[in-house]
Amino acid sequence: MRALLVALPVLAVAALAPRVSQAAPNVDRRGLQVEGMFGVSACIPGKAECKRAESVGDAFAGKTGPSFGMGFTLGFRPIKHFMIGGAYNLGMFNPDYRNVGGVDVYKTAYQNSVFGVLRAILPVWRFDFGLELAPGWSRQAFTINSGYPGGLTKEYSQGFALKVGPVVDVYITRRVFVGAKVDFIFNFHRQICHQFSDGARSCDPKTDKNQASVHQMIAGFHVGATF
Repeated sequence: MRALLVALPVLAVAALAPRVSQAAPNVDRRGLQVEGMFGVSACIPGKAECKRAESVGDAFAGKTGPSFGMGFTLGFRPIKHFMIGGAYNLGMFNPDYRNVGGVDVYKTAYQNSVFGVLRAILPVWRFDFGLELAPGWSRQAFTINSGYPGGLTKEYSQGFALKVGPVVDVYITRRVFVGAKVDFIFNFHRQICHQFSDGARSCDPKTDKNQASVHQMIAGFHVGATF
């Protein structure tokens, strides 16, 4: 009986070993990596707020509402814990501002951004927990509705930007993964420019009165693959 009690744990481990081996993930985390993100874009307060209440001296009031956003990344993972690459983001805004006469001020608002991506990754079973730091360039524009007084057609800013992006993915096959990602894009633009219908342009230091003096967040469904 004693011999049987000693042998039972050994037999149990021997029986479970093939199952444990089969449960180990067959995941390829090295090589070329292609990703896409699709979701929503929202305003983050910067020099200017994302909402302006009516007050004495303000030309208009309203808010910069959320809209559609997306991003694409092409990278390379020399090891499973790190990726380097490039990224493009497009984030739309839904501006709703009225001047003192009740006229709708902005037609559309959007931001285009390109970045060099550095991402640290913690792989756990089939999951990838990542955090990226990405310096780059962005251009943000608020287009004015036609017929707005003064001939102003666009308010925009452009220059250095920095993206911080947490991401969580799970591999559903050996090479394909799905998950969620959030990109926080901080604009360090120095000027706000105004474009007019006659082709003229003027640029001034940005102030809290310029709606293009804000930052942006893009969050959504993340999908990609390694090759």
